[in-house]
Amino acid sequence: MTGTYEHTIDGKGRLFIPSRLKEEMGDTFHLSMGTDQCLTIYPQNAWDALCARAEELEEEEDIEAMEVFFAQSYRCTVDSQNRIVIPPLLREFANLEKDVVIVGSNNVAKVWNAKRWSEKVDTYMSPDRMKALARKIRL
Repeated sequence: MTGTYEHTIDGKGRLFIPSRLKEEMGDTFHLSMGTDQCLTIYPQNAWDALCARAEELEEEEDIEAMEVFFAQSYRCTVDSQNRIVIPPLLREFANLEKDVVIVGSNNVAKVWNAKRWSEKVDTYMSPDRMKALARKIRL
């Protein structure tokens, strides 16, 4: 998934999912806590792969952590206006109040507080950083 989509969350916690992104994700996807205080949207195939990897965990601490992770995750479908409801727990975790950015991130999408996303872009989009990355992945 690719792209950056700026939107707002309404007073009921609803977020518009852009049509292009919905096409890539399908009709059903999963929303969970992500890294860096953002939310991660997993299309069904990525969610299935994550579940399979979780089943292979052997250390009790990892198994317990995944139990908490799954308990804080939600299955989503969009309404007739292409919106999902982000539960209060997840909105609080990612500090999502009004202005948000949905970004494509390879096989998932992420939902960021707009200010935090802007800070991340400023940190990682310097010309020197991009040149170093280009060398590593042979852009």
